[in-house]
Amino acid sequence: MIQFERSSDYELIRSIMTHPRIYDKIADDSSPAPADYHPPEHEAIWYVMVRDAGELLGLWMFCPQNAVCWEVHTCLLPAAWGDRGQAAARLLPEWIWENTCCRRIITNVPTTNRLALHFALKAGMRMFGVNPRSYLKRGVLCDQIMLGISQPSREPTPVSIFRSEEEELCRQPQP
Repeated sequence: MIQFERSSDYELIRSIMTHPRIYDKIADDSSPAPADYHPPEHEAIWYVMVRDAGELLGLWMFCPQNAVCWEVHTCLLPAAWGDRGQAAARLLPEWIWENTCCRRIITNVPTTNRLALHFALKAGMRMFGVNPRSYLKRGVLCDQIMLGISQPSREPTPVSIFRSEEEELCRQPQP
């Protein structure tokens, strides 16, 4: 049974984030060596541990961008790679909606990390943009795919008065 819990056990958080099979995937060229890394400690940041039948599978780090839009970073241990991690990722948004004020979860995936992109899409996230040349890994600048998932609304979706997003953007005042 998948269970989530918020944690402030920073030594456990650090041990997951610096795990040899994880750290290289989450670090970029400006990151310190694993031995020198310390997770940010702030009450606004939510470290959400995930367990399956008591076994620790890893964590998600949520950093609020504003009151309702939170950026997520995934740190799943090798025991969670595959079906268990995917099941947890599909259940996580509902837990977040119920336990926080977050109403939209976003993430950025470097184009060089196809496994993370596939994982996010299978978890229900949808691409909404590309941030060009925004991630430096091993001296190479690459794009990041921007993905997100919103809490399902119980209210009707507002109808746009414009025919397309492009037309709407064209109607906005130019700087």
